[in-house]
Amino acid sequence: MRDNDRGKLAAEIRETAPRAPGVYAFFDASGRLLYVGKSVKLRQRMGSYFQHDPVAAEPHLGRLVTSTRSFAWWQTRSVLLALLLEDVLIKEHLPPFNTRQRETPENRYLELTDDDFPTCLIVGHDPDFGTRDVFGPYRDKYFAAALQGILHETLGIRTCSEREPIKRCLEHDIGRCAGPCRGALVPGEYQKRVAMARDFLRGNAGLLLDRLVGARDRAAASKRYEEAARLRDAIDACRRFEAHERFARRFTEGVCEVESAEDGIDYRFARGALVAPRVVVVAHGQSKQQIASSLAGLRPESAGRRAVSILHQPPSSDRRLLADRTRIVCNWVRRLGDGCDVRFVDVEDSIPGSDLARLG
Repeated sequence: MRDNDRGKLAAEIRETAPRAPGVYAFFDASGRLLYVGKSVKLRQRMGSYFQHDPVAAEPHLGRLVTSTRSFAWWQTRSVLLALLLEDVLIKEHLPPFNTRQRETPENRYLELTDDDFPTCLIVGHDPDFGTRDVFGPYRDKYFAAALQGILHETLGIRTCSEREPIKRCLEHDIGRCAGPCRGALVPGEYQKRVAMARDFLRGNAGLLLDRLVGARDRAAASKRYEEAARLRDAIDACRRFEAHERFARRFTEGVCEVESAEDGIDYRFARGALVAPRVVVVAHGQSKQQIASSLAGLRPESAGRRAVSILHQPPSSDRRLLADRTRIVCNWVRRLGDGCDVRFVDVEDSIPGSDLARLG
């Protein structure tokens, strides 16, 4: 892109894009969608891409700027609605420069196997897990491994893939596994531990937390301070995980109302679908250079309408889509803290935003 072309796009953005929250999109010369982003102030954010020499920018950003020939934007009623609309547009059209938001294949799950001595395994995505005891998705393999490690080290839940190992078990020998297949536990004890692990993964961490707190206090009383510090970190991680999973379960299974002081909007979700407000996009626009016929069905007005209609529906059976929408709302609530309250209508329960913020 020549300096003159960048200047024209920047001037158009200053003339047309509002100083309001919303979602924007950049296109190449053929009208192919390159990137979708969101901002609290569309005009400032969109214009920032064309203020600097792309040659001196980061390679990824430089390629985006030099490839961009036109733009579109959708002004939303609030920041939360911009976040949700951006997520839908990215998943619908998979823009090549939205690398991070397209990494759903990186999601991982934890599975408690169906055998006499269940193992906790990290597994990839499956469109249909059937009756398997699977939890997640979690954002990546590292987070899944951290949860697996807590269950392994705290409860002695097996992580080996064999239904019943026939060789010597090193994990049991060094005290990291309860060794149920070695007869190290009385009958039924391992099943109790598995039930505790299942409760934890469902967002009920009470029993596991009691166990961790007791171990931390004993370590501190015995002046094993390094162990006590490690247990303290595990307790904090479990509490954050519990808060998120409790929110996620209620958000995806019932009716959630969010009262926001920041934008004065009362939001209502039913099983992850946006019920209120019905009006999401209040204005839209596009650059003069944009050739509408080349956008292959992604004209701003029609693309915005379709994205909003998707928001008003429960996400598909793909767990990853619902998990991403849940994460967006939960993180937004956590950021606002005392600025919002959350109420779950079906369970007559409420969570001040500040409660989630303290666990963030």
